[in-house]
Amino acid sequence: MTDFQLEPLYDYPQRQNVISLAAEHATAVDQDERNPFETLKELGAEGLLTLGREGSILPQAAVVFDLATECTATAFSLWAHRSTIAFFDAVGRELPEGLATGELTASTAMAPAFKDASGVGELQVHATHVEGGLELNGIISWASNLHEGGVIVLPVAVDDAPAGETAKYIVTTRVGTEGLNIKHQKGLLALDATESGFMKFENLFVPQSDILSQDVPGFLAKITAPFLTLQSSFCLGLAGAALNSAADHAEVSQGVFIDEFERAAAEYRRLRQELTELAESPATADRTRLLQMRLDVSHLATDATKLELSVIGGRAYAVKSPSGRRLRESLFLPVQSPTEGHLRYELSRAKS
Repeated sequence: MTDFQLEPLYDYPQRQNVISLAAEHATAVDQDERNPFETLKELGAEGLLTLGREGSILPQAAVVFDLATECTATAFSLWAHRSTIAFFDAVGRELPEGLATGELTASTAMAPAFKDASGVGELQVHATHVEGGLELNGIISWASNLHEGGVIVLPVAVDDAPAGETAKYIVTTRVGTEGLNIKHQKGLLALDATESGFMKFENLFVPQSDILSQDVPGFLAKITAPFLTLQSSFCLGLAGAALNSAADHAEVSQGVFIDEFERAAAEYRRLRQELTELAESPATADRTRLLQMRLDVSHLATDATKLELSVIGGRAYAVKSPSGRRLRESLFLPVQSPTEGHLRYELSRAKS
């Protein structure tokens, strides 16, 4: 047996309950028979959705990590929800009622803003000024946590911005608002229960009060650390669970996988330390380190789940097995925004 310990990122009193809840419902969530927010509302009642709103975000990262060791879909849903809370905090806005407890869901539709800022994409929702606010038209190709009545935060290009003003804003709206049409995507390899889908905006009205920021670069600078740190946390939790499962079988086939396992375990420990350091001081976290961590931990999760499959063998190939689920969950990471291509492009620019 290879020595590997799946230790907490950060210990907190409710940790075992978090893990137990995720484990109990992982199969139902994976089969789209249970909404991840049923679990998140239970955690919200204990104050576990709003940790680290000031100072270290490590306690919140630990909750995301722990969920992902049992159910990445639930951890992913918390990442999107908690990131949106960070968006309101970044502009000093009071949270909408119910957001702190998960009674009200939240969707981060911010991928276009990050792509636009880095030059790998552009905003596809356009706004024009109308009496009392803005009118939105356009599309967002992918967002998650699109539950009825839930909060959405998104970037828009303002086509008629007054001379001298920025032409990009951050706004908020709700699922169910007139003018918003959503096509939910089902039949995914994993994460079917995350209510992900395509959004089309047709003459949707956003009141002036729901314009969160007219300084998109400043906004992104404030939210990048929590966004990427919590995203990296569920990747690391997934990788840790796969390595923990593989540890008992790493000596199969006369030990040909042992060196590979030890390399993956060493990378896991390195990234665990890196995530801990960046999470402890998000306000001063280096952006390039955050991007590199996010890329590295997604690679680790992919490698770890493949290794788990290799050492456990045929029973890990079953769709309903925890190993099979983790393998499918890991395949989402290269396409989740920021995608692997986006991350590699930004890092290549930073190093040039």
